[in-house]
Amino acid sequence: MKNILIVEDDEHIQISLKEVLETKGYHVIQAYHYHEAMDHVCDDIHLIILDIQLPGGNGIALCRQIRKKYHMPILYLTCRNDEDTIVEGLNAGGDDYVCKPFGIKELLARIEALLRRIPVDEDIIYTADLKIDTKSYQVYKQGQLIDLGLIPYYILVHLVQHQGIVVTRQQLLMMIEHLTGHDLEDNTLSVHMKRLREKIGTYHGSYIETIRGVGYRWIQK
Repeated sequence: MKNILIVEDDEHIQISLKEVLETKGYHVIQAYHYHEAMDHVCDDIHLIILDIQLPGGNGIALCRQIRKKYHMPILYLTCRNDEDTIVEGLNAGGDDYVCKPFGIKELLARIEALLRRIPVDEDIIYTADLKIDTKSYQVYKQGQLIDLGLIPYYILVHLVQHQGIVVTRQQLLMMIEHLTGHDLEDNTLSVHMKRLREKIGTYHGSYIETIRGVGYRWIQK
């Protein structure tokens, strides 16, 4: 059974989500406050649904705090749908977002997509000085764990699996939509790509070659 933590101060949303998720076989833990949420975050939590506006603190700040130690998917549930807030939330380590008011079918699809494991042939992939553990969704650079976030992780694995081949931006968008159920905006893809590059750094030059106007190619072996 998958454990989902809902961090949301709206009692009506909490009750409704708990009922729906439990009918789908999930175990739900509830938190209504920024500080209460941290008491529940642990390795046994498989996914967090996180409101951005919380009593006692900001959900994006809470995401940053969680990302210092934990790597489970984080889905923002928020009424703030301006681009700056969304980009800030993704850069803080969030994996996806759903704007209020929301459709329950869309939310369930996003949850299922975030919990779905990426289909790969190998459990461990080595490239340059990176180790990619596809079972735990963890990436290591020279033995040090890197906190990527789910979508940058998907981009990394996809590029590595197509090493030496140009992958177009449209192909990446289609891949992300297939795995997450989320129709990603082109500029949001750029944000995730920038995050990926910043997190993995360099190895005898860049890992990723930009093919201007087309897409990207993984060039490190």
